[in-house]
Amino acid sequence: MKRLVLFAAFAAAIANGIDVAAAAELPTYETSGFPTTALQVSVVGAAHVQETPSIPTMTLGGMPASPLQIEVLTPRKKILASKPQSEQQRAEAVR
Repeated sequence: MKRLVLFAAFAAAIANGIDVAAAAELPTYETSGFPTTALQVSVVGAAHVQETPSIPTMTLGGMPASPLQIEVLTPRKKILASKPQSEQQRAEAVR
């Protein structure tokens, strides 16, 4: 009986140690900016595959953002014409 209690205590100590050593999250991968899973990498191949950093590198206004989000949220550049077009020039441009 004494051995059983010691064995149970030893098993509990090992189980607690395993939880601490486990990774916080699984690694994620990307290919050409698109997220991929480990299964997709193994099927398609590992050419041009990079591990995605867990900390976002791009921010917009202090918030983490993807390149697409930054592109969408950034105001468009206004194209200024040197002189305004007349109604006749606009009509010709439409034809």
